[in-house]
Amino acid sequence: MTNGNTKIISEVLVNPLSQIIKEVGISISETQQAMDRNSIDTQLAIENDELLSQYDIQATWHHIPEVELELKMALTMKYKEEKDSKGTLRGYRPILHAAPLNASYKNLHEYDVEGASTIKAKFVSIPPSSQIVNE
Repeated sequence: MTNGNTKIISEVLVNPLSQIIKEVGISISETQQAMDRNSIDTQLAIENDELLSQYDIQATWHHIPEVELELKMALTMKYKEEKDSKGTLRGYRPILHAAPLNASYKNLHEYDVEGASTIKAKFVSIPPSSQIVNE
């Protein structure tokens, strides 16, 4: 494989850890929204059906209470230059980059799986905050 292809694969696989976790959270949220939309559509279909609307039928609602995530990752620390408004270098900000350990990454970089980091995250739904109305 050429160096150009290696660079492209690395750019796709290696991302800041914060980006990876953010994407997981967004995916969970989008999944919940799709399930909610399905329940709403089902309820509307029941209410608009001449026969079904005669009965006390309610659509089923599904909820993702929590998602546990465990990732085996290759972690690397990279540094981003921090400059002021004049373009003067003020320092470096560390950014933790992660790459999922799969066969492609392991073989491409001859990575020793025993040196992998395990990242555990738990996404838990919480009830919406109630709004207090002052009269």
